[in-house]
Amino acid sequence: MRDRLAGRFRRSLLRMLFVVVATAGLVWPASAAEAHEVAGAGATNFRTTLSALTPGVAGVSLSVVENGSRLQAVNTTGQDLIVQGYTGEPYAKIGPGGVFLNDNSPATYLNTDRYATTVVPAGVDGKGAPRWRKVSSEHVYRWHDHRIHWMLKTLPAPVAADPAAEHRVSEWKVVLDYGGQTLAATGTLDWIPGPSPTPWLLLALAIAAVVAIGGVLPRAGYRLLATGTGLMLAADLLHSAGVAAVETGSLAQRLGALLGADATALVVWPFGILAAWRLAYRSRFAAVIAACVGALLGFSMALDDAPVWWRSSAPTGLSLTLDRATVAFVIGTAVGLVIAVALLSLRSARQRIAAAAAAAGSTSPAGGDGSPAAGAPDSDSASGDGTAVPGGRDSKAAGGFVSVAGSGVDPSPADDDGVPEPVAVGTTNRDDNAELVGAGASSGGSGVPRRSVAGYLAVGGVGVVAGTGIGISLRPGETPVAASAGNAGPALTDVGAARVAYHGSRQSGIAVPAQPQAHSWVAAFDLLDGVDAKALQSLLRQWSTAAARMAEGQGVGQPDDHVVTGSGPCALTVTFGFGPSLFGKAGIPEAARPAALSPLPAFTGERLDPAASDGDLGVVVAADDPLVAFHAGRVLRRIAGPVARLRWQQTGFAATPGATAPGSTGRNLMGQVDGTNNPKPSDPDFATKVFVSGDDQPAWLREGSYLVVRRIRMLLDDWDRQTLEAQQKVIGRRKDTGAPLSGGQETTPANYGTTDAGGSPAIPVNAHIRLAAPAFNNGAAMLRRGWSYTSGDEAGLLFLAYQADPRRGFIPVQQRLAGNDALSKFIRHEASALFAVPGGVRDGGYIGQALFGGDLS
Repeated sequence: MRDRLAGRFRRSLLRMLFVVVATAGLVWPASAAEAHEVAGAGATNFRTTLSALTPGVAGVSLSVVENGSRLQAVNTTGQDLIVQGYTGEPYAKIGPGGVFLNDNSPATYLNTDRYATTVVPAGVDGKGAPRWRKVSSEHVYRWHDHRIHWMLKTLPAPVAADPAAEHRVSEWKVVLDYGGQTLAATGTLDWIPGPSPTPWLLLALAIAAVVAIGGVLPRAGYRLLATGTGLMLAADLLHSAGVAAVETGSLAQRLGALLGADATALVVWPFGILAAWRLAYRSRFAAVIAACVGALLGFSMALDDAPVWWRSSAPTGLSLTLDRATVAFVIGTAVGLVIAVALLSLRSARQRIAAAAAAAGSTSPAGGDGSPAAGAPDSDSASGDGTAVPGGRDSKAAGGFVSVAGSGVDPSPADDDGVPEPVAVGTTNRDDNAELVGAGASSGGSGVPRRSVAGYLAVGGVGVVAGTGIGISLRPGETPVAASAGNAGPALTDVGAARVAYHGSRQSGIAVPAQPQAHSWVAAFDLLDGVDAKALQSLLRQWSTAAARMAEGQGVGQPDDHVVTGSGPCALTVTFGFGPSLFGKAGIPEAARPAALSPLPAFTGERLDPAASDGDLGVVVAADDPLVAFHAGRVLRRIAGPVARLRWQQTGFAATPGATAPGSTGRNLMGQVDGTNNPKPSDPDFATKVFVSGDDQPAWLREGSYLVVRRIRMLLDDWDRQTLEAQQKVIGRRKDTGAPLSGGQETTPANYGTTDAGGSPAIPVNAHIRLAAPAFNNGAAMLRRGWSYTSGDEAGLLFLAYQADPRRGFIPVQQRLAGNDALSKFIRHEASALFAVPGGVRDGGYIGQALFGGDLS
């Protein structure tokens, strides 16, 4: 008998394992359908705020609804209110005639869903006349406005760099037209970190422990399970009602938010109510049903609603504390019910084994050989719970349970845990487990034993919990990995694969790479009013993080990362500098400004545009691909938005790698070689000429440099009217080879004493290279890394020069050139800036970190 019981136990375990796997496989993929979301938005750390609608109009209102997923416009006046789309075109019209959408507006299609996945039909561009289509007779319209919420699965770069801090992601503006009057709706999108989930997890575990006790208490346990099941259903209903409260759609949409996807609550809740009712009568099968209901509800909550524990907002009309508590109660009760059923099953199994052993002993012959006594039933004649049935397979009992006459087993009702003992023929069993067993079950072969049904259902509940655990473990974390720019596919060429490390003791882009890249973006920013040291520090940290990622050819989680999908780093460098005007702002003492960072003096003949000059922060982006350079500049500008505004910007270009021989000197738009006598890294005094050093220099500037930026317009029409000989005398070099007019090759040192056939200096006294030569400027030298630029009909040189001290570099040279240089007739200095370029950035640090003296985060 014991061997047979052991065999049955092993077979049951295999069947149970199958049910676990099958249930997990069925329930796990369907979990997303149970999400308590509104308009596709669940719990999040993003917060959309409407600041103002100006000017105000009586009867017209605008509000942020559904946890930042939509805007809602209400117009109860007699005048139409028109919402402008993303290119300023008429998009929606709300008025006395109802709501109309413009089918010639791209927004009509892009706003169909929260993530703008609908394809805009060809020919729809918003430029043509509106094609209005009525969609509602109401005076209210709600739409997904992609200006107000974050649309990507990846986080914004500033948030990804420091998710534990609050961030102003963007400031948004939506324009409405009311009878020709412009109404401006302005607001902000912020990142607000959520709380710790630990207290709510502990609460759920405590609830689970209390409910699980119901599996071991002999009498009060069932009442505890009934109470827990009822409260779990009430908590789930309250949570769902909170979600429905913020749903601003139709009645059907609100009911959908209340009942869940496909109205699953209408299926789950009735079973839960029935189970709670039957548990009051100590039904172990009702406990199994309650555990399955709890597992389904808890599974849904754990995957889709538990994030509210660690996020700062959720789509609910409840307070966040109450919402989190309902989630904890449902999950905790579900876990407790499953554990309680497991404990009940273990206790029941032990009692059945004991009862079967007692029955086997009472029917053994006096000889004790273990064979059945004459007339005793064999194992196939046993009822589903192991109780012998007289007469073997031919014996029938309407109730399914009979006792063995004279077997010595006490015919009594079920005990407190619902495990039935054998009862006499015709006796009613108080445990409703018997209700599931018909005549076929008692006959032994065709029916499903009632405890097998209960066992499968119980293990099914365990399978749901197992699926929940697997699903939770495989769900993505709160902080998504920033999108990669993508290097998959064919191998990159040397140009695309070229990489310049961002981190190091010195900033890249000064001495490395050796040749200036083919494309550049140079810009200056001014801090916004009221920006403090912490905000500036945060900006510099975010800029450094983004620059380091882009230098490796990686995306930064910005919407336009795909601009560079398939591209490599392309030798991207990003160099940052601080202008004189930064000191005295953002908590940085004006006295901390180095003496060499004083504003440049005025030079003879220059015509500077103040709006295109100077700046608090300077940025130089350079790469061998225009898309890579453009993308990097746009990323940095977007990150700066909450802290600094763009003051000026200028793009530049040079020869594409491979277009000229390696190591050759570049040419400017006048056709002259430019940079022949640049300091070389191999020069013994290169570092002292270009980089700041010495203990008398500020610590944050050591291994840094000073950058002078000049936008120099070339008067090319006037230049092109000159003869070749005249042009060469202006510069002092041959145009074809770059050699000095004193003879030799490009790299031959100029001999300023050489004369021509007429006895005049071969290199005129006002030639550009003579006046700029270090020999005539007390050894003044600087590292020039310039690019050409064009802007409409204008063109010229974007002059950049790095030096250890502009007082010994650029300033004396330019003072000598201004008004004296033969080149002055053909150029015009129109913009100017000076920046102190801090030392390099260590891995994990940020640019200029030492300037703040300590971490302000």
